[in-house]
Amino acid sequence: MKCTLTELKHKEIIETKTGTMLGKISDIEIDTDDASVVSVIVYGRPRLFGILGRDSDMIIRYSDIDLVGRDAVLISSDEKLSWRDQQPRLGFIGKQTPDNESQTVFA
Repeated sequence: MKCTLTELKHKEIIETKTGTMLGKISDIEIDTDDASVVSVIVYGRPRLFGILGRDSDMIIRYSDIDLVGRDAVLISSDEKLSWRDQQPRLGFIGKQTPDNESQTVFA
């Protein structure tokens, strides 16, 4: 089955053991040396409509994907997932939470 990036971004990722919907594909990583897909990325959910940042991004290695179907992508276990913080976690009034050393204040 052939699939474009636009079609792939509309597919939901489902963990098959529990039936949990993990989100929709937001981005992909491509190895430019051999032109292969390395992983798919699901952006973290926005907190308070994005005002307070968003949760960590979920990275799923392409080799861990069991099936790319017409409407969904199936993976077998959420133990294989890795997480990446793309944006600092912001607390109330724009200050980073205590797990981060520096403070960011909205200008």
